[in-house]
Amino acid sequence: MEFLAKSNGETISEHTQNLLTQLEILKALYPQALTKTEWQLLQLACKYHDLGKMNDKFQDKIKNHKRGMEDDELPHGVLSAALIPFKELNKSYYSTDDLKALAYAVALHHERDFSEFNRKNYEKEVGLLAVPAGNFDFASVGLQPPQKLLEIPSGRYFDFGTVLSATKDIAIYQEYVKLKGLLNRIDFAASGYYQVEFPDSGYLQAKLEQNALGKWRKNNPHADWNEMQTWMGNHAEDNIVIIAQTGMGKTEGGLRWLANDKGFFTLPLKSAINSIYARIKNKIFSEATEAKQHVGILHSDMLQILLGEFEKDDDFDSTNLMDFKSYLNETRSWSLPLTITTLDQVFNIVYRYRGYEPKLATLGYSKVIIDEVQMYSPDLLAYLIYGLKMIQDYGGKFAVMTATLAPFIIDLFKEQGLQFTMPAQPFLLPELSQRHSVKVLHRQLNADEIVAGFHDNKVLIICNTVNKAMSLYDELVERLDTSKVKVIHSRFIRKDRRKLEKEVTAFTDEENKQAGIWIGTQVVEASLDIDFDVLYTELSELNSLFQRMGRCYRRRNFMKEGYNVWIYDGGDKLPSGIKTANSDSVYDYEMFSLSKQAIATLDGPLSEKEKMDLIAKTYTKDNLKNSSYLERVQKTIEYLDGCANKRKSKQEIEIEFRDIESVTAIPEEILKQEQVEHLHDRLKQLLAGNNYRGNELEIIELRDKMMDLTVQVPAYLFYKTSDAKVDEVELSRYQRIPVLSSKYNYDGNRGLNIDI
Repeated sequence: MEFLAKSNGETISEHTQNLLTQLEILKALYPQALTKTEWQLLQLACKYHDLGKMNDKFQDKIKNHKRGMEDDELPHGVLSAALIPFKELNKSYYSTDDLKALAYAVALHHERDFSEFNRKNYEKEVGLLAVPAGNFDFASVGLQPPQKLLEIPSGRYFDFGTVLSATKDIAIYQEYVKLKGLLNRIDFAASGYYQVEFPDSGYLQAKLEQNALGKWRKNNPHADWNEMQTWMGNHAEDNIVIIAQTGMGKTEGGLRWLANDKGFFTLPLKSAINSIYARIKNKIFSEATEAKQHVGILHSDMLQILLGEFEKDDDFDSTNLMDFKSYLNETRSWSLPLTITTLDQVFNIVYRYRGYEPKLATLGYSKVIIDEVQMYSPDLLAYLIYGLKMIQDYGGKFAVMTATLAPFIIDLFKEQGLQFTMPAQPFLLPELSQRHSVKVLHRQLNADEIVAGFHDNKVLIICNTVNKAMSLYDELVERLDTSKVKVIHSRFIRKDRRKLEKEVTAFTDEENKQAGIWIGTQVVEASLDIDFDVLYTELSELNSLFQRMGRCYRRRNFMKEGYNVWIYDGGDKLPSGIKTANSDSVYDYEMFSLSKQAIATLDGPLSEKEKMDLIAKTYTKDNLKNSSYLERVQKTIEYLDGCANKRKSKQEIEIEFRDIESVTAIPEEILKQEQVEHLHDRLKQLLAGNNYRGNELEIIELRDKMMDLTVQVPAYLFYKTSDAKVDEVELSRYQRIPVLSSKYNYDGNRGLNIDI
């Protein structure tokens, strides 16, 4: 007798065989992911996980295309667990702890609410399972039929209505996470008809040799990996932390450290991720088909990037929409050998939310690269440190690469038990040691001095806040040719921001002899490959300051008289974005104050070594003992310890993790543009229709175009101002974005004005 597992007619036997096929793929590619015993347990989990679906209620529901759970229907996973012959397995090979991990992995492989059920329900439903079990072909999934009457599992293996504790019986819990996590990934792949993992097979390293090192050797036949890249390649089996000067090729070094292993490359900003992804895809993997099999991009705006890539193909239409959706699925499911992503996509594991196990189980056989760790807020730094400890405990490896690294971060790493290797000295480029000559000015950043010192150079101004950048822009366009002044910050709609990023990158290309002034904020610190002649900047704190300086004389020494970096520390007043009350401050006040003291007497050349020494002397744990930054890191780590067993929902932790301070919105005057109204009307028409599948490609494209018109808005506008939101735009049944009142004027040259 055939029993169905899926509404498409796939039987339990067929689905189970698909899981076993995916299991063999996973085991062949990453045998180190589990021990021999754990692989055997995972195979048992695959065989037993859906057998509970043979119950009459499930079969009636699926054959009659009913949705949801019946009122008295038990989740099939707990029924499947009742079919596992625990006593026989315990006698033959497996320990009680092994079988407990197996039982919970099978029973809870789907997250379900058990509050409406009790032990009597369980006993009754297991008893009713005996009849269909007598008609099921167990041999078709490589199992023996039950040798005795079915009964609920002994409490020593599975206690109905309970979950395992993350902080007690840690060895059992870790084995359970691995089994459940990989069972979930295999099950998702089998159900979605995609491959659970794709092989690297040494391909990345071969392409690095061919397309990175090979390119350098065209200009210099003796070119080789530099000292830093060689060191990283030699320590591929270690957790590592390195400090390396900008321009040393940390990306290539990180890829060499990955070797042939599965990898995740995390960066703090989406624009930086997009840049690294494009670089690896186009420079390392020279062919599009190669790239799609080896590297993926994963963040909240990934659809826009990938849709743009697919649309470059003139033949992209509904016929190959499946290729696009498959690639999306493979990327989101972590099936590719290398994923370039944001911290929140990986490190939300720290909350151990319901259903997090596939991520941690995968990270247990993967390598994670953390780039520019100094860019993270105290909350995100705490998530990073806590997450790295979890990854280490499960067998994964990490590499932290950064241009600057405060010693207190190393202390925090060690306090949390992170084990890593670190070179005795930072990696420096001797031929590029004197890029900056610095003048510190004890006053506010002002337009007068910028106009006086312009001299037709390529000038970059970096402010601590968007409002300061916009007001400075207004002053400068009044006094200079408007074509010579541009501003870039986070309050542009996506389409305009992308255009500005391309413009500023082209503007600083060495072939471009045009002069001008660009005003920016933190968005240019680490995300854009730009090189200006002169930098004027407000003081923020040392890490940020040195990142900003890296956007001036990026790959050349400054050999002239005078200065190319001017730092305004505010004098008797504070620069924009700095407040004594840290809750209102963009940067930690204590870190700003220490930085102000550290650079007070700088006047003239400042080498790369001197910059690193300043950070090492300034940002010690003793110096920061009164800072809110360090306090927030430590309190967040304590909080994560405290909520280890709270099992929050993924939606709850997404809000907490991102510490949401901004909301995605569309300005009202943008929505009222004739062309946009046409797009919006068409999207509403398609969403209201009954042919979603037939119109899916157009809906995806329209949704992407609408998202291109959105801007990040401070969240306080919506909870402090009742008339900020004037409408909503529906992008799907599950997603709506607010329309921001036109009283907050949007200008394509200066961005969104919320200072009213």
